[in-house]
Amino acid sequence: MLASDLLGRSVSDRAGRPLGRVADLLTEQDENGRHRVVKVLVTPRWRGRLLGFERPGIQPPWLLDRLSALLHRGTREVPWEDIDWSSREG
Repeated sequence: MLASDLLGRSVSDRAGRPLGRVADLLTEQDENGRHRVVKVLVTPRWRGRLLGFERPGIQPPWLLDRLSALLHRGTREVPWEDIDWSSREG
């Protein structure tokens, strides 16, 4: 499966509640040097490109911080295993 197959896709949690659209995939490197997706960045509304400032631990310039917070409010990380991928909606 390609990341492009998942980005922009509407997803739900395991209970069937809509979460939003997939904005990004977060990976971790295993002991063999391979990357695997562990979390999904989900946004409740599609607002175009992410700037990278919506991620925890990133400190942008204050103006970009305010703009990003406004445009991407509600964006959150959801563990891969908590996503229901069975829906084929795009």
